[in-house]
Amino acid sequence: MMELKLFKKTIGEFLIAKGFSKKGTFYYLIFQDIIIAIGLQKSNFSNGYYVNIGYIISELNQNRLTPRDVDGDIRARFGIEVEGKRADLFDLDTLSEDKLKSTLEENIKRYVDSLTSVEKLRLLLQENPVMLYQTRLVARQLLSFE
Repeated sequence: MMELKLFKKTIGEFLIAKGFSKKGTFYYLIFQDIIIAIGLQKSNFSNGYYVNIGYIISELNQNRLTPRDVDGDIRARFGIEVEGKRADLFDLDTLSEDKLKSTLEENIKRYVDSLTSVEKLRLLLQENPVMLYQTRLVARQLLSFE
């Protein structure tokens, strides 16, 4: 079982070490034409959290200085392997600190590393077409998916 305080501290330290900055309850990685925002969402049904990620395309959001993950033109959730299956709930009742760190590392590789431009976002969507369901129409049009 993991304490909530340790869960948040571990995530915060991990993201800061990866170059994110923290403002309020959100973490940001800012590039010239995209902002990656990560936020935590408490589950209403269990002692767990979702780690949400939003990709904000600057061209489509010129007035947003500190967008939230839910403001993302493209949105996703970090996944975790639980008993051999992919899930998106980080259950604090069963989570260990080592499992959290290794899972964060995997998700950062998949959803953050190398995503430094709109073109890289287009490639991410080509490789993971299911993410188009969580992509706003204007973003799909900008990225030539519509």
